[in-house]
Amino acid sequence: RFGTLHSLPCPLGGGGKIKTKIAGTLVVDDLAVFRKVARAVVTEDELHVELYTILAVELRGADHGICRTDVQTCKTKGTLRIPDVPFAKSVVLRGARSFGIEFRDMLVLDQNSTEPAGDALITIDVRVNNPSSFVMRDLGAVQVDVYTDKSGCARKEFKGPREGKSAAKECLQRLATHDTDARPTPEHSLGVKFAEVQTETDFWLARSPDNDWFRVKGKLAVPPREHDLVSTADVFNHFLTSRDTPLIARVAAVPSHPFYEAAATGLALRVGLPGMGPGDHDIIQKVYIDLNIPVATVTLLNPFNGGSLEQYMHIALRNPLDAELYVHGLAARILYNDVHVGTVSLPELNEHEAIVLPPSATFVTARQYPVLLHAANVADLLKLLKQISPPPVGEGSAMINLDARIAARVGGVEPTLVYRQSNVTCLLESSLLGVKLHENFVAEESGNDSSSDYLEEGASS
Repeated sequence: RFGTLHSLPCPLGGGGKIKTKIAGTLVVDDLAVFRKVARAVVTEDELHVELYTILAVELRGADHGICRTDVQTCKTKGTLRIPDVPFAKSVVLRGARSFGIEFRDMLVLDQNSTEPAGDALITIDVRVNNPSSFVMRDLGAVQVDVYTDKSGCARKEFKGPREGKSAAKECLQRLATHDTDARPTPEHSLGVKFAEVQTETDFWLARSPDNDWFRVKGKLAVPPREHDLVSTADVFNHFLTSRDTPLIARVAAVPSHPFYEAAATGLALRVGLPGMGPGDHDIIQKVYIDLNIPVATVTLLNPFNGGSLEQYMHIALRNPLDAELYVHGLAARILYNDVHVGTVSLPELNEHEAIVLPPSATFVTARQYPVLLHAANVADLLKLLKQISPPPVGEGSAMINLDARIAARVGGVEPTLVYRQSNVTCLLESSLLGVKLHENFVAEESGNDSSSDYLEEGASS
């Protein structure tokens, strides 16, 4: 027993089998049991509720408006009250089946901050389908914490974007089944808190298996611990490579009503966050290597050189996000025709070297960054040099891949973005002739803008 329903008088018609409504007020007698029932309403396909009471039945005659043609009730008059009638009824109610929550179109938007890529606003479009028997009105501003999922979906190591996307979807479908023995509960799968969001103040849930989309807003909320930042980086890595990320939405508060607050607080539900749509979401677009091809060729063929070249390069970058991206570290393996031919290692950039990418911006860095070109077989590196040589010797450019680790800050959070930068264009620095170079604003704020002028002159020469 979890509550008592105090109902209004309920007419049962003039006899026979009828449909009616019992309207009244439910008083919760046992909060702990009621919370279990509320969880069942959310998670189960259906639930059985037993109604029992001792009531009085009042029979009314035709003079009280009860009369059906050709039946004996039309001949009756007056009323007859029958006390102490036992009433027992089992009612089958449809459950919400975990609401089938859907996420889409996550945006991270800059707010006023005293540091580059500081605190940001996060918005997510959400749909909550409600196949249950319940209409949930006046929910108000529901506060929700979004966590990573530390169950099998989140721990699985995906080999690449294509395999990862398929595996993540399969895992989400498996966890969405209603075989409770085959899946860990969301409450026991809470990983790292990723974001804090809330609905609008007029939020409510209609009784429909196909509700409209709505938007929640909040902020990234990741504790500054290494383990938590690694888990958060997985969300960004999946997002940038168009892969689904298993998450858990946990109701933090429903302050509008104590009834909903008691029933829903702590409720955890699984949800998948889709990655960015199809397209090129790489941060590194092109590299311009400061290289003299004849000198480099002679150096590589020198048996005492070790088959390596220490050079410098400019980088053409693009920010695929809608918030400022602050890059303070970069490491990458350079692959040409799937062969390792070089390394970029910039574990920590100081404030003058760090790269600040405005939202959705593309530019070439004015500052040069070191690159080490080397290969197990010098012939592979010589093929690269020949291809990037100007015509008629070469094609003037080559396509390379970068297995990159990018230490970044976005929205006040500092994830390490680990994903392959595919089909990056590799050119010689001489290709920068006439290209406007961009100095990051940290250097500009310090009043040092000479590097941009110097590099433009160097490119012209």
